[in-house]
Amino acid sequence: MHPFLRRQQLDYTIFIVEQDGDGPFNRAMLMNVGFKEALKSRNFDCFIFHDIDLLPEDDRNLYTCPPGQPRHMSVAVDIFKYR
Repeated sequence: MHPFLRRQQLDYTIFIVEQDGDGPFNRAMLMNVGFKEALKSRNFDCFIFHDIDLLPEDDRNLYTCPPGQPRHMSVAVDIFKYR
């Protein structure tokens, strides 16, 4: 991810959040915890949540937060034949 984000000349920070324990996987909880923890380090104005095992294939995938425009970064994934 670092080379990709550097080519876009972004000011960014990456946080990796993992679930602890044997309970059922809760993706929404992980995102909420990651969001709250990230805000403790800096007042970010853009958040992009990303699975750690998915990487962008094309530099035209812009990792930005246009005002008032939600963005989904994993619309088409290679393991699902881009469907």
